[in-house]
Amino acid sequence: MRRLTGLVFLLVSFSAYAATFPSGQPSTTNNDDSCDIAVLPAATLLLPYFEVSATAPAQSASTTLFTIVNTVREPQIAHVTIWTDLAWPVLTFNLVLTGYDVQSVNLYDVLVRGVIPQTSNATTRGARSLANGANPHFFPTATDACAELRLGGPVPPLLQQQLLPALTRGSYSGGPAGVVGMSHPDIAVGYATIDVTATCSNLLPSNPQYFQEILYDNVLTGDYQYVNPNAATGNYAGGNPLVHIRALPEGGPAGAGATATNLPFTFYDRLTPAEVRQVDRRQPLPTTFAVRFIEGGPTAFQTKINIWREAVTAPNAGAEASAQNVMRIGEVIRFDERENPTEVTPLTLLDPPPPDGETSPRFPAASSTLTGAGDFPALSGSGDVGGWIYINLNNRGSNAYSVAPDVDLKSNSSTTTGPRQSQNWVAASMYAEGRYSTLTDATMLSNGCTRAPATPYATTPGATVPPIGPGPNTP
Repeated sequence: MRRLTGLVFLLVSFSAYAATFPSGQPSTTNNDDSCDIAVLPAATLLLPYFEVSATAPAQSASTTLFTIVNTVREPQIAHVTIWTDLAWPVLTFNLVLTGYDVQSVNLYDVLVRGVIPQTSNATTRGARSLANGANPHFFPTATDACAELRLGGPVPPLLQQQLLPALTRGSYSGGPAGVVGMSHPDIAVGYATIDVTATCSNLLPSNPQYFQEILYDNVLTGDYQYVNPNAATGNYAGGNPLVHIRALPEGGPAGAGATATNLPFTFYDRLTPAEVRQVDRRQPLPTTFAVRFIEGGPTAFQTKINIWREAVTAPNAGAEASAQNVMRIGEVIRFDERENPTEVTPLTLLDPPPPDGETSPRFPAASSTLTGAGDFPALSGSGDVGGWIYINLNNRGSNAYSVAPDVDLKSNSSTTTGPRQSQNWVAASMYAEGRYSTLTDATMLSNGCTRAPATPYATTPGATVPPIGPGPNTP
């Protein structure tokens, strides 16, 4: 029987963090230290939202596919983590990439059929690639950890029985009681992170030991596709680049994360150990976006907006805490084609009701898809079916990891739980008639180092709220 030590499901208890981080030799110079997210080779890739039909047969099941590319001649290890839509990690596996390699993953195969792509350090390499062990940043133990019989193949039946309920109904029978995801019984929903690492392991990013294994080489690129082959419910597909998150400064061995970074906080800030808070050195993601929409018209065009939001729960929080990842938002305004604005109305009825009597709007999960009807402000009544939506997804201090927007990020130490805004990502799919479909990232109106703008919900009653627009946003 194969030893699938490259997989792990729902790890919830972690040992105390007591590692030291030797200094590395990063190669990036300061003029590369940008918080702007771009499609450039990266150390982390984010699949912000996926959905997979959990009950349909393969020929009609909707699915999400993603592909990872190694852009250099040295081999790489891509560590994939699957999260529920309430940010609970449910599965991790490793993909070994030879130099200049490409590896595709069909999440229907992984989540429904229960098969992980088979890769290893024995994979045949091309003529321009270095030897499969010729990455100077690999751990000495990587040769054994990434051996053929340790990676990929069938998911064990017990793990498979727990995986789909967590991603479809939010239920988990393998540990502490609690809801780990939203309920959508026929569809598995969540997001995925892909990190370049120094070995093949079963650690999750929620384990502080994980940050002794991640690397800082900006070498990965990739894309993803949504495919719905069912003519009755879609019959369309769309593709987009994965979110490329660079390590700054780049380079150096694993454990070199203590090397200083000019970033005010990092992508994994919520999960990194307090004593080396910036250990991942990954760029933070922004909070404000502009996204186009079409809703109606002769072809009945519709828009789905896929949103990823940084969770608020602590890395060692139990399943019972996942419901906290239904988070507040800053502000959402819809403009039609005649510039008529409509806004989200504060909600007085939430299920469950917030303990503090909070009435500002919330979006449903850390990873979700929203449509124009009911999820966003109503159309203005002008008859226009198109326009754009301003979205400020800052959670406005829902937890210890973010605060009100009048805090200067640069003046706060990132070595402690620090005042800052929350991170987010937005992409939109437009589709019609079962024939037309597009998928594009929303326009970032700021980057992760720009202060979140003030909102009507975060100011003193009667105070002037600055105009919305591109950052830098200063109250």
